Amino acid sequence: MPRRYLNLTPLSEALAAMRAAFPPEEHAETVPLRQAVDRVTAKPIYAAYSVPETDIAKFDGYAVKSRETLGAQDQRPLPLTEYARVNTGDLIPPSFDAVVMIEDTWDDGGIPWIRKSASSGQNVRHAGEDIRAGELVLPKGHRIRSFDIGALATYGITRVCVRSVRIGIIPTGSDLVPLGVAPAPGQTIETNTLMAEAYLTRMGATCCRYGIVPDDPDLIRPALEKALVENDLVILSAGSSAGTRDYSREVVEALGEIIFHGIAVRPGKPVLLARVNGKPVIGMPGYPVAAQTILREVVGNLLEWWGLSAPQAEELDVRLSRRLASDLGFDEFIPVSIGRVSGTCWATPHPRGGGIQMAVVRANGYLHIPADREGIEAGEEVRVRLTVPPATIARTLICVGQRDLALGELGNCLADAGYLLHCCNASTIGAVLALRGNTCHAAAVALPETRSAWNDHVLRFLPDVDLLRLQVARTELGIASTGHLDPADLASLRFVNRPKGTPARTLFDEWLDGQGLDAGGISGYGHEIRTHSAVVAAISSGNADAGVCTAHMAREAGLRFTPLGYESYDLVIRKELAADDGVAALIRAAHSPELRALLRAAGRAPVDGASGDVLPA
Repeated sequence: MPRRYLNLTPLSEALAAMRAAFPPEEHAETVPLRQAVDRVTAKPIYAAYSVPETDIAKFDGYAVKSRETLGAQDQRPLPLTEYARVNTGDLIPPSFDAVVMIEDTWDDGGIPWIRKSASSGQNVRHAGEDIRAGELVLPKGHRIRSFDIGALATYGITRVCVRSVRIGIIPTGSDLVPLGVAPAPGQTIETNTLMAEAYLTRMGATCCRYGIVPDDPDLIRPALEKALVENDLVILSAGSSAGTRDYSREVVEALGEIIFHGIAVRPGKPVLLARVNGKPVIGMPGYPVAAQTILREVVGNLLEWWGLSAPQAEELDVRLSRRLASDLGFDEFIPVSIGRVSGTCWATPHPRGGGIQMAVVRANGYLHIPADREGIEAGEEVRVRLTVPPATIARTLICVGQRDLALGELGNCLADAGYLLHCCNASTIGAVLALRGNTCHAAAVALPETRSAWNDHVLRFLPDVDLLRLQVARTELGIASTGHLDPADLASLRFVNRPKGTPARTLFDEWLDGQGLDAGGISGYGHEIRTHSAVVAAISSGNADAGVCTAHMAREAGLRFTPLGYESYDLVIRKELAADDGVAALIRAAHSPELRALLRAAGRAPVDGASGDVLPA
């Protein structure tokens, strides 16, 4: 019987309990200098020798005795009688105390002449001027920057003692296969430990990834015991849930003490923390976004407590483009895309959920809703943490609407102009409302090519706005089936449908009306599938006989195809934004030959020669 979470510990309490259970310890290692960037010094670093070690010339010229240059003037130049020719960095001979730059002299018969006198020490770098032997270069606890490396090398430092935590990462799950192995149905490529290693290594940890351990307590236990001997901290990946095949808690509880299992955070709720042999063991959720949250908010917090340094992340105050609800008592972390529209920075949320990994990939920041908030209202100012350099925000274009292959290829073309295209998924009505609120640069809408679609789905929500409509691509839609489709036989087939309001559903309903068929008599009419590819998969696997999808996908899968009509994929832009450099680049990319070639290669029908038409308000 699966074990339930008895209590969900608030995030703040969980972090406090973790820090109390595992006070900082001196974990350190010595690494070669070139491997020390972004590491934190475990000890102070002192110069091995003085720089410069003796007096040297600052510039090319002549080393002189300053007292012998007294009285030199423009009207009364003097020849140098005692001097030494020196270049920048050359030692100053002991009998000389100044340097005259070569450009302040001239040669007359092999004798240098000067127009003004030199003071003692002029143009000389004295011994120890930069640093003296034994002087402090970097204090303990300093995060070593790229430019620190050159200075350390100059001062004779070849190896550095830095803080380090040895972390063992164990992936568990009978459904997991290693990277490079194509997963069979029901299997998943093991990637969380790869991600964890990359993130924690940047913090200065030394990670050891172990092999995949099946869901068997007799196998998990020895793997955990071995990792505990070899590391300061152990992470069990996919080792925290309460399912019937999650044995990590059972194993950990037999070996040590559970500090908490389950915290009030989304995503990442099922995280587990235990103490075994005095060392922390963290059970990390299997869903990738949940795992990322726990790495950042829990594991990262512990490593900072132990003296390591988290990757630098800038924060930015922006406005939220639409309302977000949240449950009281839960700290929630939501990926967002941020872009500047008409002078205001807007954050548009991506879909939530621990398994929606592409939401994080497509985002350029994330928003934290604290546990004492029930949500955040549209237009409210919020602070977001960026996951990209701040300078990229000015080059980011936000498109809200239906995500489509055409939009991805459009983003590729736009990148050549130096801009980034972020698409935040939304329904057609959600996209149009974002455009109405002026919180995005463009709305992406997929409409059936019918007489009323544009008016019904776009213009009636934007009656007083001048719009630019860019028709990017057309897609033929129809009914895919395993054999010849006779409308009269449709009622006897197992059907899979597309969601209400989609172009595919609209065209199918119009076709049914034209055929005089009753939708209620079709088995599976109410069985809605969200994507074209899922429709094809259902038919190809024998779970359905027919369904609505694109002509390209049906034919690629070797299915019969009955045409229904076309879907038009459009970008809708406020006319006043067309003068913006980024939006102008977007329009050019939408009409480029490069995009049309990419769409044809993907089986799409680009709109050749389209030039956005200004539609009446």
